[in-house]
Amino acid sequence: MDNYLITKTKNKMKTLIITLLFFCFALAGFSQDSTKTAKQKPKATYQVGMAKVIVWENRRTDGTIWKNFRVEKLYKKGDEWKTTNSFDETELLELKAAIDKAISEENVKTK
Repeated sequence: MDNYLITKTKNKMKTLIITLLFFCFALAGFSQDSTKTAKQKPKATYQVGMAKVIVWENRRTDGTIWKNFRVEKLYKKGDEWKTTNSFDETELLELKAAIDKAISEENVKTK
């Protein structure tokens, strides 16, 4: 029975990790073009640990507003701070918490 619970827990963790990775890649697909982001500042940043979700707000010509979300991880290489979109298992939990904050604060609605 113990092996069954361990296997079931491992399978749930794998499913969670795969789901989070899929969500991260989906969000990355909606990220801003670097030429546009140089001109404007993000609306908000939600950070947990080294994981960040950056929110960009854009206004269309008809006045409607839409938001894009970028996920990244901060790390230090030597004296320089860098970013990546690669997360290990522990960092995924930080990313999940940051995503939860962004969803809550930005009133993200499901369709």
